[in-house]
Amino acid sequence: MSEALRVAVFWTAMVLVALHLGLALAAAGIPCVTSLVGLRTVKRLKIFTDKFGQQASTFALLGGLWVFLGLLGAGAIIHFLAPDRVRLAFGFPFPLAAVGAPLLAGAAIFLIYRGMWQRLKTKKAAHASLGLTATLFFWLTLYAGLASMRPVAIDEPALDWLSLLVPPASALFWRLLAEGLALSLFFAGTMTGAWLVWRRDKDEFGRDYYNFTLRLAARVGLGAGIVSLGCLMWVASGLLPVVGELSSRQSAAVALYGSGMLLALGSCGFVASQENALRHKFLLVVALLGAIVALTGFLGGMSAVFWPAL
Repeated sequence: MSEALRVAVFWTAMVLVALHLGLALAAAGIPCVTSLVGLRTVKRLKIFTDKFGQQASTFALLGGLWVFLGLLGAGAIIHFLAPDRVRLAFGFPFPLAAVGAPLLAGAAIFLIYRGMWQRLKTKKAAHASLGLTATLFFWLTLYAGLASMRPVAIDEPALDWLSLLVPPASALFWRLLAEGLALSLFFAGTMTGAWLVWRRDKDEFGRDYYNFTLRLAARVGLGAGIVSLGCLMWVASGLLPVVGELSSRQSAAVALYGSGMLLALGSCGFVASQENALRHKFLLVVALLGAIVALTGFLGGMSAVFWPAL
């Protein structure tokens, strides 16, 4: 395989992973966002927050289902193309049980949260607790998933399960986890904003509703994106001693991340400040594209550090 083709295949794979990982992170973070938004007590906004929660959680349901099917497909591919990695990726009880248990628990609680929306409409605290619990379990899945990757990343497959699940305090794992949690809310905001734009003509709830919810989604994306940027600086500070001079792949990753975050945060920041957010709805699509570009760069950079042979 020529170098140009290898590079093209690598970045194509990173884009595909970024699309699905971003969708998974968004599906995990959306119940948290909709639960907290649903607790607002301003009467004139109650109908807006309720409809927003239903629209966003429906997107999380569809997106989560797509990601689950994608995981099944990835498992089948690993089984046939890399059978030597099956035990490492799907070993039982670890990591399969550690990742699968919180994922299934979170999915079950989320289905109750979405399915009981009308019945618990007047019991906001109880309903919100379900959504927050679902996100907590999804984030535990992220925790277990990152922990499961440590043997591959640090080339120590003999680590026992306790050492994997409870990394040392100095481990880069904690910085990556913080970045993952921030990205979960970042994609919850940017993907929900783009979903609302796409549903605008199908769910006609009026201009006032979309001005409010598009601005809300942009503010979630902006706030979480800024936190994510800070977390990445924390990750980068931990990697500097081992990275040294940037390779061409790492330089490309930095460029992609920087340009993507600039697009995403700039677009979210502009929409968040506009009273007539609907007029600038295309910027939320730009924000999502920027977020995906940034995540592609992040994944490419991490792979260049931990798996330079890819």
